[in-house]
Amino acid sequence: MTTRRMAAIAGVAALLAITIALARCSNGPAPDGKSEPPVAANPDAAEGATASDATSTDEAFELTPALLEAYAKGLRKEAEIIRRPGRGTHYGVTISKYGDEAQEVVAAAGLSIDDYRAIQDVVDPVFTTLNFQGKIGPPRSIDVERAPEWKQRLAGDPFDELSPASAKVLREHMDILVPPWSEIIALTAQHG
Repeated sequence: MTTRRMAAIAGVAALLAITIALARCSNGPAPDGKSEPPVAANPDAAEGATASDATSTDEAFELTPALLEAYAKGLRKEAEIIRRPGRGTHYGVTISKYGDEAQEVVAAAGLSIDDYRAIQDVVDPVFTTLNFQGKIGPPRSIDVERAPEWKQRLAGDPFDELSPASAKVLREHMDILVPPWSEIIALTAQHG
């Protein structure tokens, strides 16, 4: 075989290995079909707040004051990391077990990666919709002709996607969540 062909085969093998590794790391259901709820790494740091306390496989994830206060600490750490000299601000912090930055963020929050990501998955869609509606954060826009699914989202109240309890607690914590979230968006969007 030629050197070029060997290199191509090695590249395909590497991509296959990465694909398999990523598939094994997914947050999909366990082999028995049930999803495992996230568990906090350091429950005492967030006053006993864990996503697993607020959720089960049979009910929706619920935000709590302690979880949102911990998440706000993580957001502030994300903004601090993005501002670091020499790092570059064209990308945010990826919350993954494979990155040192993510470990700093979840340590600051006192949460596990799974808990942090679970909160992020609930809060970010609401904040993103509010941002595109012009209600929070730096000015951004979306072309609804190219993304028609956003027409309905932008016309509605993003809090309606949450349970009444989660919506209430998120509204009550906007003052500590919106500033760092907005800073992250401003830092990363200026290069996008």
